[in-house]
Amino acid sequence: MATTRRKVLLYTLGGVAAAGAGVVGYAEWRTRGKASTVVRDKDGYLVKGAHLEARRRLGRTGLDVGVVGIGAGGLVGPDPIRRAAELGMNYIDTATCYGGSEALIGRALRESPGLRDKLVIATKWDPGPKTPKERMLESLDQSLKRMGTDVIDVMQVHWLGGGHVEHDEGSVRLDNDELYEAMEIAKAKGKVRFFGATSHHADRAKILMHALDKGKFDVLLVKMNVLDYESAGLPALLAKAKEKDVGVVAMKSQPGGMAIPKGYEASKWNIYQSNLRWVLEHDIACVVQSAIGTDENAQDLAVGAAQDRFGMRDGALLETYAEALSPDYCRSCGACEAECPDGVRIGSVLQFAMYHEQYGWKERAKAHYAALPPHERGSDACASCGICSAVCPYGVDAQGRVVAAGALLGARRNFQGTS
Repeated sequence: MATTRRKVLLYTLGGVAAAGAGVVGYAEWRTRGKASTVVRDKDGYLVKGAHLEARRRLGRTGLDVGVVGIGAGGLVGPDPIRRAAELGMNYIDTATCYGGSEALIGRALRESPGLRDKLVIATKWDPGPKTPKERMLESLDQSLKRMGTDVIDVMQVHWLGGGHVEHDEGSVRLDNDELYEAMEIAKAKGKVRFFGATSHHADRAKILMHALDKGKFDVLLVKMNVLDYESAGLPALLAKAKEKDVGVVAMKSQPGGMAIPKGYEASKWNIYQSNLRWVLEHDIACVVQSAIGTDENAQDLAVGAAQDRFGMRDGALLETYAEALSPDYCRSCGACEAECPDGVRIGSVLQFAMYHEQYGWKERAKAHYAALPPHERGSDACASCGICSAVCPYGVDAQGRVVAAGALLGARRNFQGTS
């Protein structure tokens, strides 16, 4: 997004919230009964002592979900789930490939009677363009068994367009007729209530528009943050989802994970909250965040963020923060890959490095990297070429990051596949 356009967007949102004029986002926005004993930081941001009362309707599912939810990608135990639920966060997003997160959710449900009734559980399966329905239904049964529940509230097709499964490009996985047969069978048997589609690909708006056109999905899970909201085409996607009454859950609201550019360390928690508030000013039902599944402090901050609307201070902070972070944030736009003379999968390489550095998924990141054909990982030429960095419209040092990723994830190889 251009600097000027982003500034207009941020300050317009802040002005509407501060003035109390107009309606931004769902009309269902409401905050009932703020806590009387709270802790605020030096700038007045609420950081502890509140309960999440704000709820929104998840589109045509009719489910009432807290505006902030639990991202389960980094779960290490059941305690964060219980604590988040006690604070009012009832939506939890997981996947079959998120380590042992489904099993940990199952443990939390066993150890806390009544917890299942408080949660809206969304998980994911990974059907490819030719996966038979029998395999999808087997995956569903395994998820149900791991979590010890009879029904999954939202079953989602995972990471559309992201190369997560073999032969995944664009929306081809959505054209597998077996997928829709499996969905019908799962729903008829009472094992799944609703279905969703997810993407954090650069072309996610186009991909998820195709999902909406199928008319079979009740929920979208989409990457959404201040740095590439407009350039990724999300305004049109959100408008179409609203028209079709499809619920939207946002993910990856913190650009670059929890990365904080130099000079913003003292403001990091305000930035975290401002990012959440910015997302919540749009037509989405819930924003899920992975730190909520691991960090009590992040849980308190997230609940605190939902107590107030996006304001002028948030806009001013995010504008300068976004400018500082932009050169470090790969938008996976494909400009560098289009110009790479050797066909390096730059976007994928940087994504796997991000898994290692920000998510802590070290072995998984190395496995994904190793699965790339040798010539797509990079070569000795990457140390001196520099074309990718030169053509990046956002100033990202793609060359340096590809070289660093090779050192981080495994020995770089030349194009003959030798070490």
